[in-house]
Amino acid sequence: MSVTVDSRHSSEPTRASPAEIDAALGRYAAVVDDWGAFRAALCRPLPTTIWANPTRLDRDRLRALLSEEGVHARALRWHPHGLRLAPEFAPGRHWGLMAGLFQSQEEVAMVPALLLNPQPGERVLDLCAAPGNKTAQMAVAMGHSGTLIANEIKRGRLGALRQTVKRLGLTNVAITRRPGQEFPLRLGPFDRVLVDAPCSGEGTVRKNPHVLAGADGEARAHLVAQQTRMLERALQLVRPGGRVVYATCTFAPEENECVVDSVLTRFRGAVRVRPARVSGFLGAPGLTEWAGRRLDRSLAGALRLWPHLNDTGGFFVAVLERLEGPRHVARTRELPAAEPAALTALAEGFGFPAGWNRGLAAVRFGSRYVHLVSADHQLPADLEPEYLGLPALGVQVRPVKLTTAAAMRFGDRATERAADVDRAQAGAFLRRVPFPLEDVQARTAWEGHVLIRYRGFVIGVGYLRRAPSGPTVASLYPKAWSSLAASP
Repeated sequence: MSVTVDSRHSSEPTRASPAEIDAALGRYAAVVDDWGAFRAALCRPLPTTIWANPTRLDRDRLRALLSEEGVHARALRWHPHGLRLAPEFAPGRHWGLMAGLFQSQEEVAMVPALLLNPQPGERVLDLCAAPGNKTAQMAVAMGHSGTLIANEIKRGRLGALRQTVKRLGLTNVAITRRPGQEFPLRLGPFDRVLVDAPCSGEGTVRKNPHVLAGADGEARAHLVAQQTRMLERALQLVRPGGRVVYATCTFAPEENECVVDSVLTRFRGAVRVRPARVSGFLGAPGLTEWAGRRLDRSLAGALRLWPHLNDTGGFFVAVLERLEGPRHVARTRELPAAEPAALTALAEGFGFPAGWNRGLAAVRFGSRYVHLVSADHQLPADLEPEYLGLPALGVQVRPVKLTTAAAMRFGDRATERAADVDRAQAGAFLRRVPFPLEDVQARTAWEGHVLIRYRGFVIGVGYLRRAPSGPTVASLYPKAWSSLAASP
């Protein structure tokens, strides 16, 4: 499971030294094609990578927006939405992150979801989902349709997962909190399952040098047992013909090929390894022998992503296909439908075009909001999710209010009640500071909720009031987001 670092508050990290790398990782020297290049890569700063949220804009437009601000970005040749930037670019200091224009994710960590290859309308499970980068990748790849269960056991990480869903406008995600290795079989089957397993994290050394301290024998054994149980459970949850991707951000064969080999032995004849390759992204084959242990020869089809091959972090990915197993139909239940009249009226007031919510269902989840969920979402029976879809309408306030998440997802289509603001006004809005509008910005005579648009993108909702001195806007930007958002 990859680790995210808050770039807004991190200082320049300490780099690992060649001697430290040799001491901690030297046991891999015999299986790395160029130890000198490997060591040199781990001593360099890690490039920053992001991907454009295609719901809001394409990669070329994001690249142009950054260029206008003096930020150079290079398109990733292997990823349709990805951009690589200099290591010193801090995504958390750019207003576009909290506006949902892009997601910050380490380049190599984008590979597992790409290899899982989820399709629109499918039932997909992300067994270890927080902070949500791979969940978001999959939700977008599925066209915001179908069913994506994002599971995370650690309650303290659910907030980051919910924020990712809201910020990027994801409507096909349900969040659950279960131990991955004990995820209930009755909630399946799924078409695809991602196991981004907790691991010793050696592949993150370029941003987390402390991982060189390593895992002792007892800690490693605990991880291996947990990883094995998670992968076994994933294969039990996937339908025959379905796909499981097992991934870690460690170099350790004990946590990678050895785990997969053990599971292949248990499921002998019912599971096979599929070749894991990404066009335009260099990788090395998986190991078929380690420390005197012979492993299944098919593990050569797994993918080792050494840092020096693409100037990235390190990762291991294995793609598995379930060949045989019991066939059963998923037990699902009806979504708790909500009366969407208020939401429809609000959308009409903002001038949303006809069909703006096509493919979405309005549901009640909790007492505070009406949520929008993909209309073909199949919520498993006997499951009460921690979170469901995208909160769209606040119903405990008067007048009812379009949420910031829904405004950012759908507001770019609005033709009414939207004010284009300049840089200073956008900064005030994000800090929740009232600010004046010029008459030309408030083009009509209404008072009430207004979409705030900066550089052509809706960044939230304000409340416009008129006075003899001129119109002013009170920011309704969420307090929890205000401390995270960076001013333009």
